[in-house]
Order: sequence, then structure tokens, then C-alpha cells
Amino acid sequence: MSENVSSLLFARPGARTWRCASAPVEVRAFHAALPGYSPTPLTELPALAAELGVGRVFVKDESCRLELPAFKALGASWAVHRALSERAATGQVTLVTATDGNHGRAVARMARLLGQQAHVFVPQGVHPQAVAAILAEQARVTEVAGSYDEAVRLAAKEAATPDTVLVQDTAWPGYEEIPGWIVEGYSTLCAEIDEQLTAEGVTEGPDLVSIPVGVGSLAQAVVTHYRSRPSGRAPALLSVEPEAAACVLESLTLGEPVAITTGETIMAGLNCGTPSSIAWPFLHGGLDAAVAVPDDDSTRAAADLAALGVSSGPCGAASLAGLRAVLTGTGAEERRTALGLDPTSVVVLLSTEGPAANPQTPAADKITINGDRLWQSLMDLAEIGAYDDERTGLRGVNRLALTDADAAGRRQVIAWMRQAGLAVRIDRMGNIYGRREGGDPTAAPVLTGSHIDSVATAGAFDGCLGVLGGLEVVRTLNERGITTRRPIEVAVFTEEEGVRFGTDMLGSAVAAGRLTQEYAHALTDRDGRTLGGELARTGFDGAAEVRLAPPYAYVECHIEQGPVLAENGVEIGVVTGVQGISWQEITIHGRAAHAGTTPTHLRADAGLAAAQIIVHLRTMVDSGAYGDLRATVGHLSVHPDLTNIVPARAELTVDLRNPDDVQMARAEEALATFLHGLEGSFSLTTRRMAKTAYVPFDEGVQRVIAQAADDHGLAHLSLLSGAGHDAQEIAALCPTAMIFVRGEYDGISHNPREYSTPEACAHGVDVLATTLLRLANQD
Repeated sequence: MSENVSSLLFARPGARTWRCASAPVEVRAFHAALPGYSPTPLTELPALAAELGVGRVFVKDESCRLELPAFKALGASWAVHRALSERAATGQVTLVTATDGNHGRAVARMARLLGQQAHVFVPQGVHPQAVAAILAEQARVTEVAGSYDEAVRLAAKEAATPDTVLVQDTAWPGYEEIPGWIVEGYSTLCAEIDEQLTAEGVTEGPDLVSIPVGVGSLAQAVVTHYRSRPSGRAPALLSVEPEAAACVLESLTLGEPVAITTGETIMAGLNCGTPSSIAWPFLHGGLDAAVAVPDDDSTRAAADLAALGVSSGPCGAASLAGLRAVLTGTGAEERRTALGLDPTSVVVLLSTEGPAANPQTPAADKITINGDRLWQSLMDLAEIGAYDDERTGLRGVNRLALTDADAAGRRQVIAWMRQAGLAVRIDRMGNIYGRREGGDPTAAPVLTGSHIDSVATAGAFDGCLGVLGGLEVVRTLNERGITTRRPIEVAVFTEEEGVRFGTDMLGSAVAAGRLTQEYAHALTDRDGRTLGGELARTGFDGAAEVRLAPPYAYVECHIEQGPVLAENGVEIGVVTGVQGISWQEITIHGRAAHAGTTPTHLRADAGLAAAQIIVHLRTMVDSGAYGDLRATVGHLSVHPDLTNIVPARAELTVDLRNPDDVQMARAEEALATFLHGLEGSFSLTTRRMAKTAYVPFDEGVQRVIAQAADDHGLAHLSLLSGAGHDAQEIAALCPTAMIFVRGEYDGISHNPREYSTPEACAHGVDVLATTLLRLANQD
């Protein structure tokens, strides 16, 4: 939230004693008779009351009013009704208005329902979706290359022609009657609040009402309602505007109405430069306080309301952002006292629209996700396949690919995808894709995701952050009413770890065409179960074609699994590529013998040969002769695995990593030569498990990621991935890059101690969200 209180003005300490006439009582009856009318919800949010230090907080949720996504339908319907009733002439007329979106759509709806025509002027910056919604009401739309005030001027000029009526929700000298009717229409909202509060046991009304303000018409209606009541408490009234368009705040500061030059804001419905002339006396006389808030505060407020079950766009959420600016931070106690608030006070926030009412323009492309909700999803998924690790005393995760635990995790993710409105498909490798359509469904999608299968001793983050981060991006886009040009898909790839069926990045490798479906389905685990059989057993043998059509781009967010980001004190890694990986299994056949009676020189000890291989690999690494080589023997077993018998057979796996393909080939050749030298005493067989070359990532996608990190104020550096990821497979299909998130405890992974903080996870997915949004709006 903003700690800046310089944009705060207490306009009239005595505002609660100011009085005016009430709105006509017949307005409520008119609305009640309209098709589809019902009172909008008044939702109590105890979590906000606790945060703000008051007794109770209620939100008036106007996300669906008379089948439209904002409160504007109340004023437009009453004003059109009155205007047509006052006309002496009969016959068809054209209703003309200017709008930032919602008022114009409401006027167009009323015109269509009444068999009239509508002509709507929209200023620069109104989202194409909002324009399309007005056109869907069969209205004529004129897009103006200028501000809201310019659109109003042109609408008024158009309405000077015969058989037209200007239905504008702002007033100026000489044009005040119809705007007054619009304000009267809003009185229904206030009457509903009184009735709903009474039903909640609040008989004296609220102590404070927070009101989003554009030209001030709604605020005029609220002032009229609460300053005309003969009984009940007189609440404090707070107006909230965008910092980029604070015409009411500026006018209150100067003591007279003024016009200002507005800037860009995501609160498009509040982007007004001149107060309504009929609203001004009510604002000046009846408002207790006014505040202007930045876009980021409104964005956060919308996300927080959504997490509490209230769907709000940035204009509607401004009421919460403004209340936070007043009741928290430096000087909060003084402001609370001035507003007459205490720990028992009742506060009402007006959330004037849902996210669909005010879609963001493509230019508003820096978005912040709900970090608390992301963290909760990570923790909930971590409970599926959870176990108590005796060695560390921590809670770990064991969710090997296509086990019952993995299947349960997959079903949970699919449920979350569907709740977020994604269309889910499953392919013949069990890869899961959740699709969010874009404005152009024929465009190649932007793909994100990772995996949720784990090693046997895992933590909560490896792979899961990429999947649930992608899901959180979708939830955020939905809440803000943002439609991207391109579809966005969230993927869950099968058997990324490779620990059960012996080949890592398996699902993505088949999707990208490096491996065949037939090869993958025939792979077996140590119990002889095939991957194809386990897909069928768990119900994830999907019908979709496994070969993936090339996406437009792929971006994967992942924990670093290393110490580089923490050591450098930065939060975000821009991944330049993935080093080459070589996996092979070596089986050494020696000869079993009695441990006590067989002389050492007569033994063919397979265990000793395995140890020699391990030591030799370390010698190769330490020599520096093979570049930045890393070598690991992660699995070693001997047979018959008895204390007093010389091992007859040893099995081990060798994992080689190198960012240089030439050096990798030299290392593999050197290992093969060493193995050949052992064959005088032993029989050796080798089996290639996996091999992937060094994969460089797309520089263009890296630049988008780096710019997103800069825009979020997050320090970043470029680094190469030492671990394999699904991204290296999808890079064969489309421009690809990765985002790394800092880990704690030296970045330990594949271990219950694996941990990235809630803040680190949220920051990484903030960068992912902005990156995906920008890529998805590219042509």
C-alpha cells in the first residue's frame, strides 16, 4: 500500500453537519419493476476489519447490476426513463452520450430495450472489449482521439441535432437536468445498503463510506442520501480517485471546481478531468475527506478483494485502496480521530464494478499476482504425497510420476484449472494443458508450466512453482478482466524427474518430438510396470495428440536449485540455457565369493570396480580437462547385497553435465576408455538412459523477462541452468526462456529442506505474469 499521504485532503471537518434535500422516493420502485432487478450483495469481510482496525467492514458489490458489470445501469435507466417521459414528441430518438465504458453501455442497453437508437462517444484508451460490449447493444460508436472531456464535448455537439437526447453523467452550466436524474438513479444503491445493514444488525447506519469518484455523480448521490436523513448517525464520507486524474481532490484543495489534465490509469472509469457542476456543491459541502491513490494500490486491492470472494475491477477496488491510505501508515491515528472512527466502527466500501466492466488496455501490462493465494496453493499441493522425513525432521514430498499420489496431485491441479475457467486437455503421454482463450483464438498460444512429479525425497517447490505460478497468472488476468491477443496455456508435463521410468523430461521430450510415444510407453520402473500401463491405471491416458503444435513462446518459472542468486543478493535469474546432460546405467558383472576364504588376488569384486569408476569420475572433474564438467553417481547397488559375500554384480548410474557439447563428448569418450580398461577382470554393459545437448534459450524472450524484472523493481542476473528442465525440450519448438527464483539454504533441492520464501515465489511469478502478458499481446 502507499505510505504517501501527501495526496490526502480532509476537505471539511464539519461535513457531517451539512444538509441537503433527499432523492425522490419513486426511484427505488422504478428499479424494482425492471426485468432482472435484485439488490446487489453487501458482503461482510472480517479480515479487512481486522487489518484496518475497525469493528466491521462491508463491501457493496456492484459487479452485476441489472445484468451489466457496474452500478451505472441505475443512473442511466432512470435518466432515460425520465428524459423520454418528458418529451412532448413521440417516435424514435437517438440517445447520445460519452463514456469510459460502463455508462455508455448502460445507455445503449436502455435504448435497445426501449426500441430507440444510441450513439456513444468513447475517448482514447478505452479497451476494445469495452467498445465491443457497447456495439453488442446495437449502438453506434465513435472513437475519439482525445480525453474523456473531449468525448463529452463531441457528444454534446452531436446531441444538438433534432431527435437526439444527450444522456450524460456529468453536468455543466446549462446542462444539469438529465445529469441530476442520473444521480437520483444512484439513490437505489444507498437505499439497499440501509436495508442490508439493518438485516446485519447495524440499525444506525455506517460510520464511514468510501466512494470511488470520477466526475463525482455517485459521490453526489451518496452525499445526498446520508446528508438528508432525518435520523441515524451521519457517517464520514471519503472520496477516492486515481492519482493520474484527481480533479475532485484538486478542486477541494483550491476551494473551487477546476479542470485538470489527466494521465494514464488502469482506473479508466475514474479517469475524468472536470467535476460535474451539479455534483460540486455536494462534494464541497458533504465530503469529509478525499484521497488519490496510485494504480499499484488499486491493483493490490482488487487482488485482495478477489481472494476474499469479492470480484472487483480496479475502479471498484479504489475504495479499499483509499481506505488503506487513510487508516494505515504515518499519521493514521490523527486521520482516524478526524473521521470519528474507533475499533467498533462500521465501514462500507462501494465496489462499483466487476473486472469485466473495466478491461485493461494492452499498455497496462505490468501486473502483480496474489502472493498469498499462490503460497496457499503451493502448500495445499505439498500435502498430496507428503511424508515426515526422519532424517531432517521436516515435512517432505514423495510424488513419483504416475503413482497414486501423483494422480491425486494432478486431479487437484485440474480442478483448480477448471475453477479458473481453463479448458483442459490431456494427451497420450498424460501431459495436461489448461487453455485460456485470447482475442484471436487462431493465434499460437504462449505456453507456461512445468511438472508436479517429484523425487522420493522432495520439497514443495520443484516444478510446482512453475505450474501453480502459471495458474495464478490466469487467475489474476481473470480478476482484472484482461483479454490477451493470444491464448495462454498452462502445462503439467509427465515424468520430468525421470526417477521412476529412467528418462527425465519424458513428457515434454515426446511432446516436442525428440522421443517417440511408443518408446516412452514401453519404459518400465523397477517393479516392471510400464509407463503406458500406469497412464491407463491412473486414468491419464488422454486422447489428445501428443505432438505439440509450436507455441508462440514458452516461459517456465522455477526455483534455482542452486546458490548463485542468494550469493549475489539478487531475486531473479534470467536463464540463458540448460547445460548438456548425459545419463547412462553401467552394470558390472564380477564373481560372487566368500568374504573370508577367497584371497584378494582371486576376487572379481564388482563393488570395487564400481568404486573405481566413481573415483575416476571425480578425477576427471578435478582435472579441468573437460571444461566445466560435473559428474554424479546417484544410484549404486550391489548383488547379492550380503555382508559376507563379494559382490557378483554392481549397478550404478552416471550423470554427466557440461555446458559445452564438445567437452561433453570428450568426457564420455574418456569414461568409455576407462570402462574398457576394466573389462579384463569384469564384464561390463552400458545402457544409455538419456542424453540432451546444451540448449541455448532465446535472447528475445530473455529480454522480455529482464525488462519485466526491471519494471517490478527486482534485481536480476543472467545464469545457466545446471539442472534439466522441460523448457530445454520445448525450446526445439518455439522461442523459450526461464525465470529462476532464489532459494534458501544454498538453494538445496530434491530434499525436504528445499525452500523459497513466499516473497521470493511471489516476485518470480510477478515477473512471469508480466512476461506472459507482454508476449501474449505481441502480434
